[in-house]
Formats: sequence, C-alpha cells, structure tokens
Amino acid sequence: MSRQSRAHQQRTARTALSRRQRVFVAVMAPLVRGLARLLVATLRPVGVRGASHLDALTDAGQPVLLCCWHQRLVYSVGWLLSRRSAGLQPGFLVSPSRDGELIAAVVDGFGARVIRGSANRTGARALRDMYGVIREGVSPIMHPDGPHGPAKVAKPGTPSLAQLTRTPMLPMSFAADRYWQLGSWDALIIPKPFARVVIHIGAPIEMTRGDDAEARAAVLGDRLARLDVAADGEFGVSPAPGRR
Repeated sequence: MSRQSRAHQQRTARTALSRRQRVFVAVMAPLVRGLARLLVATLRPVGVRGASHLDALTDAGQPVLLCCWHQRLVYSVGWLLSRRSAGLQPGFLVSPSRDGELIAAVVDGFGARVIRGSANRTGARALRDMYGVIREGVSPIMHPDGPHGPAKVAKPGTPSLAQLTRTPMLPMSFAADRYWQLGSWDALIIPKPFARVVIHIGAPIEMTRGDDAEARAAVLGDRLARLDVAADGEFGVSPAPGRR
C-alpha cells in the first residue's frame, strides 16, 4: 500500500482507488447484486425456525448482534436483508481495503448500513463506528470466527462488543439441500439454484458487565454449532467444516 493510500485509509477507513478500480466497482456491484437477487429468487425456503426470537427483539426496537459463522453468511445475510420491511436495520462491517470496496458497494445497494473497518487495521475506529450505529438502532451482522478463522471458533470480539453496547447476541444458521462450497478457509456455502433452504435462529445471549468474554464466546460457539447441526439435519447434509 502506498503512503498516500495508507494516509487516506487512516482518515476515512477506506483505501484510495485508482480510476480503473472505481470503474470496476461501479460496473461489477450492480451485476453482483443482480446475480444474487436472481439466485435468491430461485431458492425454495422451507421455514424459519426460531423466528420469534428475532421478532421479539425487532418489535421492541432492540438492536441485536446477528451472529453466524463466516461459512453460513451467504443466505443468512440475504434473509436478514429481507427483514428490513419488518423493522430490522441490518449493518455490515466491511474491510477498508480495495477488495472491500466492491463488497461495500454490493451491500450498500441492498440497503444495509456499511461500517468500514477491520480488527487488523482499524480496530479502534471500527469499534467506535459499530458502537455509534448500534445506538442508532442498527443491528450488525457478525461472524465470530472471521475474517480469517480458524473456522467455527468463536473469538471474544463479538461478546466484548455485546458487553460494551449492552446488546444481545442472536445466533443463527442456515442449511441448503444442494450447495457449492468454496475452497476458502471457511468452506463458504453457496446454495445452488432451486435448492431448498432453512433458517435456524437460537435464543439471544446476553452479556452482563461481569461476564468473561472468552467464556461467553465459547457459549456462542456452542450455540452456533448446535444450530448448524439442527439445520443440516433437516436435509441430511454434512458440509465440510472449514480449516481450523
């Protein structure tokens, strides 16, 4: 990264783009959104288990940390974005890198609140911005094992944010009867067109002032693992777990 780009990122939590990169993002973002909408339109939802947990929080106007493994982001994010009509205000933490610009443009086009930052480069800024948007009623979508893994190992960052903001963590997962899995560290699951899909949502996990973040991360990880098993069990599938 150039000195100019690094200075720009420190001021704005975003890496400066060249003209060619800006054109690429402007062209690709609507194309990716269109493909995502087309895929989601073909999927066949069979139900949302535990929807009352989210509905109760949304009806009360309570922001929540929406937690799923990085592997289970794709359809979980799509479903959560569809809940905007029910009063949910989803948010998404996106890396300030150049690669993050395309993701940010795609997510922003779907109506989610984009928070630019990462634990590695702009952790303090990201935490401050996350705290601010939660106070505005935004519910960030969290992946407790991300952004680089190990897969399905919950880190203490999400419980710490829940403790700081007094915001409950809501674990969730999804499963599909037919899917692709990427060769990435998380073995990301992408449902195939016309696949049946199901969402599983667990009870909210509260953080009190005296709770240990590491211990509560283990609780969150256990809940997420149980939701994965329950969702996968509906279709009798066994996705690869990702790298630990």
